[in-house]
Amino acid sequence: MSVSWMLLQKSGRQSFARLGLTTAAVALGIVLVCCFTAGINGLMRRAGGSAISLAAHQASRKEASQQPIDGIEPLRISNVVRLGNASKWRGQYIQAYSMYGTAKSPQFAKLKTPQAGEYYLSKALADAVAQHPEDDILARFGSNTKYLGVLPSEYVSGPDALMMVRGASADEVAASDATAKARGQASYFANVYRTDANGLTSNVGLDPISITVLGVGGTILLFPIVIFVSVATQLGAAQREKRYAALRLIGATKRQVARVLILESLLASVVGVIIGLGAFWLLQAPLQNFKMDGMRFNPGDLALTATQYALIIGLTLGLTVFVNWRRMRRAQISPLGVSRSVEKVKKLRGWRPLVPATGIVIFAWLSSKPGLDWLTANRESVMPMLLLMATLLLVMFGLVLAGGWLTNKLSLLAARWANSASMLIAGKRTAVHSRTVFRGVSGVVLALFAGSFYLTATSGIENLNVQAIKDNGYSQLKHGTAAVIGRSLPSDMAKQLKQQSYITSVATIYPREDGSAIRCQDLAIYTEHTCPSNARPDQFALLNFDAPVVKNVSLITDTVDMSGTKEYLVALTSDNDLEKLRSMVVMRANQYDLTYVVGGTDSKKPHINPTIREFANLAYVGIGVTLFVAVASLIVSTIGGLMERRRSLYTLRLSGMRLVQLKRLVMVESVAPLLITSILSCGIGVWTGAVFTKMFSTTLKPVLTPTYFAIVGAGLAAAIIGIYLILPMVDKLTRAEANQTE
Repeated sequence: MSVSWMLLQKSGRQSFARLGLTTAAVALGIVLVCCFTAGINGLMRRAGGSAISLAAHQASRKEASQQPIDGIEPLRISNVVRLGNASKWRGQYIQAYSMYGTAKSPQFAKLKTPQAGEYYLSKALADAVAQHPEDDILARFGSNTKYLGVLPSEYVSGPDALMMVRGASADEVAASDATAKARGQASYFANVYRTDANGLTSNVGLDPISITVLGVGGTILLFPIVIFVSVATQLGAAQREKRYAALRLIGATKRQVARVLILESLLASVVGVIIGLGAFWLLQAPLQNFKMDGMRFNPGDLALTATQYALIIGLTLGLTVFVNWRRMRRAQISPLGVSRSVEKVKKLRGWRPLVPATGIVIFAWLSSKPGLDWLTANRESVMPMLLLMATLLLVMFGLVLAGGWLTNKLSLLAARWANSASMLIAGKRTAVHSRTVFRGVSGVVLALFAGSFYLTATSGIENLNVQAIKDNGYSQLKHGTAAVIGRSLPSDMAKQLKQQSYITSVATIYPREDGSAIRCQDLAIYTEHTCPSNARPDQFALLNFDAPVVKNVSLITDTVDMSGTKEYLVALTSDNDLEKLRSMVVMRANQYDLTYVVGGTDSKKPHINPTIREFANLAYVGIGVTLFVAVASLIVSTIGGLMERRRSLYTLRLSGMRLVQLKRLVMVESVAPLLITSILSCGIGVWTGAVFTKMFSTTLKPVLTPTYFAIVGAGLAAAIIGIYLILPMVDKLTRAEANQTE
């Protein structure tokens, strides 16, 4: 190995520059793969849930793991402390669990079952209670008099999670069971027989659809990384073939040459792995601030296991060594000092375009009436999603397979119609080496396809947010107002509301089957509606909060029953007083009746699941990273191509071709396949994204937003500019002094 190291040292600065680029590629790949794996770990561990939520989930579904055990009395757990939106606090939701157990009931390993009046809080909820005593949060969840401390982090989904575990009395459990029975519902308290202290097993994780989506997303992200590392590893392969032949000429054996090859690959890869792991560990602090569903992950959730580290490192080192060995084994190295490549350009077969064509045909069928009928009939099955993901992968990698064939045909067509030497040579060479040429741009093509698909599928979210507000009747409440909704409010609720210092006025409304009756004089005060100009102030108008927003409200002509249930509209001194009002209202209502306090300001915000928006934002980030890696791979591939063609370019310059023509030749060879295949992949991506949206959503309407065109345009512009910036290499590579040994 000492001889191999000596030979590597003597190989010159060019090899070290090449190895430095390989090191950078490996380091970038390690960072991205580790971050992706950490994100998957966080999602998987959060999906598994804490032991408390998992036990309650299993027990409520009466799964086999929570069947009765002889000699053990159940631990009763309920997450229905209050019905309605009592658990909502400043845009977040509080997970509240009530527990009741006896001496024979199981307990959680790190949590003693609280007695009646005792309670635990998560760190975030404890801080909220301490910092906002005016909101009286704890009063919403019954009588809680003794604080036992902070919940262990193992039982909380994240450091920002608002969670409470309280003790219930035997009377509370009995009353809850009686209420549920009277309403014909299952008991609110589930029977838990196994906890993390006596064999609780986690069987809650990501569903097959989520795993499939993440698998496709991971493939899209990892493919350009693999291409990048592969291209960087093969950089300068032709020059190395000659160098290895020269080593054989001076007496080096095949084994020694193989050692040099392995040492080069491992040296660059190991250094890249070390740098990449170091960069990933430096990113640990920023990763802890990453939020999903509005919450950060527990520190341990994003940590990689030793097995994952070993797999990532092993696969990276194996990839670089394999790619290097596979490229070098094609060279027939002889002790006579010559190096002849035994690789022959294989003719691309016509079956390649059939692969993406098959996927496109399936997409077309799924978007037709028979396909939509099949989707409707199998809506409860995972088969439609699995078929869709398989078809998506078929189209994606079909584009990669067919890209070389398409590049070949288009290049031959361009050469036939060429009117300049540069175009003719570029077309002919690209046609012969179409597979190699397309390999350099395949990462960008795949990234643009994935970007077009995801951005088209998620582009309608903004319009959906706007529509969600229009479909929410409460959005017409004015800022600083709130609606108090409930069927078990006390009869003197209006009087109690008026006594609160943070309430400036109160109006009573009367719920009906077709909406709510509200006096015209109150309608203009609390809502953005107005009665017709000829209406009297005390006349009733009909307003349906549960229906989409309407411009005009109608007057009620029949008699309004004011003796039944009453609900209220209130004006607050500040939007911050909404939580005080919520606590005050739910304390006075039956805990098993639906009670809502709806703020006008909050109702003007879209209430679509934030996870959808966050996944869309992650798609933007993933596409940006993928495009960056793909463009870097394209630039490195172009540099490698120039080095490989050094002799042919020098010959063309010696034959009289001007430098500007050589640069034009290189630009055409690199940019033309990129633009043509990118436009095709973007078109297919937009179409498949629209089909996907049509199949699984009746409300989300795909549109091509300025953001989409900006991302696609920026990606292509970065690729073209990157190629343009390396054109000065043509002059350096084709100078006589740089080729005097050729």
